[in-house]
Order: sequence, then structure tokens, then C-alpha cells
Amino acid sequence: MTTTEIPQKRWKQFCERISELYRGAVSIHIIGLDGRKRPVADDVPLRTVVLQKQTLCNDVVTIEAGRPDERPLQHQIVEPIRIVLRKDGESGRYNHLEIFGETGTTEIDFHPGINPALLEKLAA
Repeated sequence: MTTTEIPQKRWKQFCERISELYRGAVSIHIIGLDGRKRPVADDVPLRTVVLQKQTLCNDVVTIEAGRPDERPLQHQIVEPIRIVLRKDGESGRYNHLEIFGETGTTEIDFHPGINPALLEKLAA
């Protein structure tokens, strides 16, 4: 499995690109600081991924997912530290995203995986 880290200066562009161009489903899990993994969403359509600057030193990534006829689920990652994509060797697509934050790690699985062409130049 190939790993690609998105540089912090490109996080906003990465979130915008995913929101605009990805039309698949996601499963979301949180791994807390205690190491326990808990589900947040399972195989629901991704709506948006947004990076917001709350203050000079406080960022928040908000993920919205859900079916069009339902109220969307919102998951927030406060103070993201790293954003890492993992590519499946067989399909060549990015199928796993990890966002490391102050309160734990959010894991997002994409169904289907993200076409690498959508993310060209973001990891440079």
C-alpha cells in the first residue's frame, strides 16, 4: 500500500477538490487517544469536506456525509496535524484517508477509491 501525505499548505485545496469531484460513499471511524476504534458512518454518500480556520492556530476539518433525503451526519476533526492518503496496490486508487488530530485519528474509507488524477499536484 502506497502512502501520500498532503502538505499542510494544500489542505484547503485537497478538501475542496474532494468535495467538488468525488461522488462515492465513505465509511468513517474514529480511533481515540485510548486506542479504541468506533464507527461514525458506514457506506454513506460523501457530501463535503471543508477546512475552516477558527483562529490563527485552530483549524477544523468538517466532513458531511449522508443520503440526499436525510439530514447529513457531520464529523469534525479539531486541530488536524497530518492528512495521509493510502493507495490500494491492486486498483491504483486512494481508498483510505487518515486525519490525525489533537483528540485522535479519523479514518475514512472511500467506496470506490479516489482516482489519483483528481489529486495531481497536491502532494508535491
